[in-house]
Amino acid sequence: MSTDTDKYNIKAVARCFQIMDFASEQSGPISIQDVCSALDTNSNMAFRLLASLQSSGYMTKDPYTGLYALSLKTLKLSRSALQSQEIRKVTMPYLELLWNQFPKANVNMAVFYNGEVLMLDRIDTQSTPRTYFTPGRQLPFHCSALGKVLTCELPEQDIDTLIKEKGLNKYTEKTITEAKALKEELAKVKREGVARDRNEFIDGDNCSAVPVRGRDGKIIAGISVSALVSNMSVDEIEGAIPRLKDTASRISYMMGFTTTTVM
Repeated sequence: MSTDTDKYNIKAVARCFQIMDFASEQSGPISIQDVCSALDTNSNMAFRLLASLQSSGYMTKDPYTGLYALSLKTLKLSRSALQSQEIRKVTMPYLELLWNQFPKANVNMAVFYNGEVLMLDRIDTQSTPRTYFTPGRQLPFHCSALGKVLTCELPEQDIDTLIKEKGLNKYTEKTITEAKALKEELAKVKREGVARDRNEFIDGDNCSAVPVRGRDGKIIAGISVSALVSNMSVDEIEGAIPRLKDTASRISYMMGFTTTTVM
């Protein structure tokens, strides 16, 4: 279905952005043939598009392999995008207060954007060893506490779409890999207002997450407390939930949500 902006669309520009999106989803550099397959175009056009991205500084080309990769210049875009997020400005002081109470834990904040669970902020534990989750990292929706809390109120058809597109990959022996079990888990998260990851994403790592709501009552973010079991026990992570919920309530209030909001 066309939109009012379709008539202003410049196809070559749109394809350059598609290449950047494609490259960001890959685990390594991409080739001209990769672009041909992804965009269903010929090698000449793929080369010209990649050359344009290279000349603009957003992609680099390895002179030995001929493969292309996103350049560090894209980090400027990521940083600007993160800095423009109002919720980060509101949330960080509350996350810092929460972290002061649980310095052995990691305090995290994520959003659900365009079908992805994206980490926006993190305050690392003072303890070692650590797990590293940089802003912008994608988390699995089915086995991370933040992923569960951010998707628990989605319509069932949207959950089915996520399962079909993302899959239910197994990360540990505790990972939920069956659709029925996941839907039951998400229903529990919605009912209790808290999501738990107990060794489901990373062995030895436990996490609890709660939702942050916006003015209309919808979930706009999730915050969590996580720690390796060597730093905090499961009971300690569980014991942090009341304070975690209190912090989320305060942030939600600052984002315009009140208990009288119709949900």
